[in-house]
Amino acid sequence: MDLSPFKLDIDELIAEFAEGESTALADMKRVWLSRKFSYIYEASPSSNLAFFMQSLYAHSIGYIVGNASLSRRLGGLYCLYCLYETQPFKPPFRIYLSLGELKKLTNLVVDAKEKGINVVSALVKRMLEKKMFLFGSVEMNEGSVTETVNQLTELQNARIQVAYDKLFANTRMEHFLHMDLIIVSPSKEGSSSEFCNF
Repeated sequence: MDLSPFKLDIDELIAEFAEGESTALADMKRVWLSRKFSYIYEASPSSNLAFFMQSLYAHSIGYIVGNASLSRRLGGLYCLYCLYETQPFKPPFRIYLSLGELKKLTNLVVDAKEKGINVVSALVKRMLEKKMFLFGSVEMNEGSVTETVNQLTELQNARIQVAYDKLFANTRMEHFLHMDLIIVSPSKEGSSSEFCNF
Protein backbone atom coordinates (compact mmCIF):
# COMPACT_ATOMS: atom_id res chain seq x y z
CA MET A 1 0.00 0.00 0.00
CA ASP A 2 1.57 3.26 -1.14
CA LEU A 3 0.85 5.99 1.40
CA SER A 4 3.28 8.55 0.00
CA PRO A 5 0.49 10.72 -1.55
CA PHE A 6 -1.22 10.98 1.87
CA LYS A 7 2.06 11.87 3.56
CA LEU A 8 2.74 14.49 0.89
CA ASP A 9 -0.71 15.99 1.59
CA ILE A 10 0.18 16.23 5.30
CA ASP A 11 3.55 17.80 4.43
CA GLU A 12 1.83 20.44 2.27
CA LEU A 13 -0.80 21.13 4.94
CA ILE A 14 1.81 21.70 7.64
CA ALA A 15 4.02 23.73 5.28
CA GLU A 16 1.11 26.07 4.49
CA PHE A 17 0.28 26.37 8.20
CA ALA A 18 3.91 27.17 9.08
CA GLU A 19 4.45 29.63 6.20
CA GLY A 20 3.81 32.67 8.35
CA GLU A 21 5.16 31.04 11.54
CA SER A 22 1.58 30.36 12.67
CA THR A 23 1.09 28.92 16.15
CA ALA A 24 -2.68 29.08 16.67
CA LEU A 25 -5.04 26.12 16.40
CA ALA A 26 -7.54 28.43 14.69
CA ASP A 27 -5.01 28.98 11.88
CA MET A 28 -4.66 25.22 11.38
CA LYS A 29 -8.44 24.84 11.26
CA ARG A 30 -8.61 27.60 8.63
CA VAL A 31 -5.94 25.90 6.48
CA TRP A 32 -7.55 22.48 7.04
CA LEU A 33 -10.95 23.73 5.88
CA SER A 34 -9.58 25.75 2.94
CA ARG A 35 -7.82 22.61 1.65
CA LYS A 36 -10.91 20.44 2.38
CA PHE A 37 -8.46 18.16 4.10
CA SER A 38 -11.07 15.84 5.62
CA TYR A 39 -11.48 14.40 2.12
CA ILE A 40 -8.22 12.55 2.78
CA TYR A 41 -10.43 9.71 4.07
CA GLU A 42 -12.33 9.44 0.78
CA ALA A 43 -9.25 7.79 -0.73
CA SER A 44 -8.58 5.51 2.25
CA PRO A 45 -8.06 1.82 1.46
CA SER A 46 -10.87 -0.68 1.97
CA SER A 47 -8.68 -2.91 4.14
CA ASN A 48 -5.82 -2.38 6.62
CA LEU A 49 -7.53 0.71 8.02
CA ALA A 50 -5.55 0.48 11.28
CA PHE A 51 -2.31 0.56 9.28
CA PHE A 52 -3.61 3.51 7.24
CA MET A 53 -4.57 5.57 10.29
CA GLN A 54 -1.43 4.74 12.29
CA SER A 55 0.66 5.74 9.26
CA LEU A 56 -1.05 9.14 9.10
CA TYR A 57 -0.65 9.56 12.84
CA ALA A 58 3.01 8.49 12.74
CA HIS A 59 3.76 11.01 9.99
CA SER A 60 2.20 13.83 12.02
CA ILE A 61 4.02 12.69 15.17
CA GLY A 62 7.26 12.89 13.19
CA TYR A 63 6.78 16.67 13.09
CA ILE A 64 6.09 16.84 16.84
CA VAL A 65 9.24 14.93 17.82
CA GLY A 66 11.51 16.45 15.19
CA ASN A 67 13.85 19.42 15.45
CA ALA A 68 11.84 21.69 13.17
CA SER A 69 10.58 25.14 14.09
CA LEU A 70 7.99 25.54 16.82
CA SER A 71 5.41 26.37 14.16
CA ARG A 72 6.01 23.07 12.31
CA ARG A 73 5.99 21.06 15.55
CA LEU A 74 2.68 22.68 16.52
CA GLY A 75 1.42 22.01 12.99
CA GLY A 76 2.15 18.32 13.57
CA LEU A 77 0.22 18.34 16.84
CA TYR A 78 -2.75 20.21 15.39
CA CYS A 79 -2.79 17.93 12.34
CA LEU A 80 -2.72 14.88 14.63
CA TYR A 81 -5.66 16.23 16.61
CA CYS A 82 -7.67 17.06 13.48
CA LEU A 83 -6.95 13.64 11.91
CA TYR A 84 -8.33 11.94 15.00
CA GLU A 85 -11.40 14.20 15.31
CA THR A 86 -12.42 14.04 11.64
CA GLN A 87 -11.89 10.32 10.99
CA PRO A 88 -15.08 8.55 9.85
CA PHE A 89 -14.30 5.27 11.61
CA LYS A 90 -16.38 4.01 14.53
CA PRO A 91 -14.95 3.31 17.02
CA PRO A 92 -12.20 5.80 16.20
CA PHE A 93 -8.65 4.54 15.80
CA ARG A 94 -6.60 5.75 18.76
CA ILE A 95 -3.19 7.35 18.33
CA TYR A 96 -0.30 5.03 19.16
CA LEU A 97 2.29 7.01 21.12
CA SER A 98 5.50 5.60 22.57
CA LEU A 99 6.82 6.79 25.92
CA GLY A 100 9.70 8.57 24.16
CA GLU A 101 7.24 10.40 21.92
CA LEU A 102 5.13 11.28 24.96
CA LYS A 103 8.19 12.91 26.54
CA LYS A 104 8.77 14.98 23.38
CA LEU A 105 5.10 15.95 23.33
CA THR A 106 5.51 17.14 26.93
CA ASN A 107 8.53 19.19 25.82
CA LEU A 108 6.40 20.77 23.09
CA VAL A 109 3.76 21.75 25.67
CA VAL A 110 6.48 23.34 27.83
CA ASP A 111 7.95 25.23 24.82
CA ALA A 112 4.50 26.50 23.85
CA LYS A 113 3.76 27.66 27.40
CA GLU A 114 7.03 29.61 27.47
CA LYS A 115 5.88 31.42 24.31
CA GLY A 116 2.44 32.12 25.82
CA ILE A 117 0.59 29.68 23.53
CA ASN A 118 -1.81 28.33 26.16
CA VAL A 119 -4.10 26.50 23.74
CA VAL A 120 -1.49 23.72 23.42
CA SER A 121 -1.67 22.56 27.03
CA ALA A 122 -5.49 22.74 26.91
CA LEU A 123 -5.53 20.73 23.67
CA VAL A 124 -3.20 18.00 24.98
CA LYS A 125 -5.23 17.81 28.20
CA ARG A 126 -8.40 17.35 26.11
CA MET A 127 -6.69 14.62 24.06
CA LEU A 128 -5.71 12.79 27.24
CA GLU A 129 -9.17 13.16 28.78
CA LYS A 130 -10.80 11.78 25.61
CA LYS A 131 -8.37 8.85 25.71
CA MET A 132 -7.17 9.53 22.17
CA PHE A 133 -3.78 7.95 22.88
CA LEU A 134 -2.77 4.32 23.04
CA PHE A 135 0.50 4.30 24.97
CA GLY A 136 3.27 1.82 24.31
CA SER A 137 7.00 1.43 24.69
CA VAL A 138 7.86 0.75 21.04
CA GLU A 139 9.08 3.67 18.94
CA MET A 140 7.26 3.78 15.61
CA ASN A 141 9.07 5.14 12.62
CA GLU A 142 7.92 5.12 9.02
CA GLY A 143 9.28 1.61 8.34
CA SER A 144 7.99 -0.08 11.46
CA VAL A 145 4.33 0.94 11.33
CA THR A 146 3.16 -2.34 9.76
CA GLU A 147 5.25 -4.42 12.13
CA THR A 148 4.01 -2.53 15.18
CA VAL A 149 0.35 -2.76 14.16
CA ASN A 150 0.79 -6.51 13.60
CA GLN A 151 2.50 -6.91 16.98
CA LEU A 152 -0.30 -5.01 18.74
CA THR A 153 -2.91 -7.18 16.98
CA GLU A 154 -1.10 -10.38 17.98
CA LEU A 155 -0.80 -9.15 21.58
CA GLN A 156 -4.51 -8.33 21.70
CA ASN A 157 -5.41 -11.76 20.27
CA ALA A 158 -3.14 -13.49 22.81
CA ARG A 159 -4.80 -11.60 25.67
CA ILE A 160 -8.25 -12.59 24.43
CA GLN A 161 -7.15 -16.25 24.25
CA VAL A 162 -5.77 -16.12 27.82
CA ALA A 163 -9.02 -14.57 29.06
CA TYR A 164 -11.03 -17.23 27.22
CA ASP A 165 -8.88 -20.03 28.67
CA LYS A 166 -9.25 -18.67 32.21
CA LEU A 167 -12.97 -18.10 31.86
CA PHE A 168 -13.82 -21.58 30.65
CA ALA A 169 -11.06 -23.67 32.24
CA ASN A 170 -12.40 -26.57 34.32
CA THR A 171 -15.92 -25.25 34.54
CA ARG A 172 -19.29 -26.82 33.84
CA MET A 173 -19.69 -24.13 31.16
CA GLU A 174 -16.89 -25.81 29.21
CA HIS A 175 -18.83 -29.08 29.22
CA PHE A 176 -21.96 -27.36 27.93
CA LEU A 177 -19.98 -25.63 25.18
CA HIS A 178 -18.79 -29.02 23.99
CA MET A 179 -22.36 -30.33 24.05
CA ASP A 180 -21.68 -32.64 27.00
CA LEU A 181 -24.95 -33.80 28.48
CA ILE A 182 -25.42 -35.68 31.72
CA ILE A 183 -27.52 -38.81 31.45
CA VAL A 184 -28.87 -40.20 34.66
CA SER A 185 -29.46 -43.97 34.55
CA PRO A 186 -30.71 -46.12 37.36
CA SER A 187 -28.38 -48.83 38.66
CA LYS A 188 -28.45 -51.41 41.40
CA GLU A 189 -26.84 -48.98 43.88
CA GLY A 190 -29.29 -46.18 43.04
CA SER A 191 -28.40 -43.77 40.22
CA SER A 192 -25.18 -42.89 38.46
CA SER A 193 -24.22 -40.15 36.07
CA GLU A 194 -22.44 -40.67 32.78
CA PHE A 195 -21.30 -38.12 30.23
CA CYS A 196 -22.54 -38.57 26.69
CA ASN A 197 -20.53 -36.60 24.13
CA PHE A 198 -22.01 -35.73 20.76
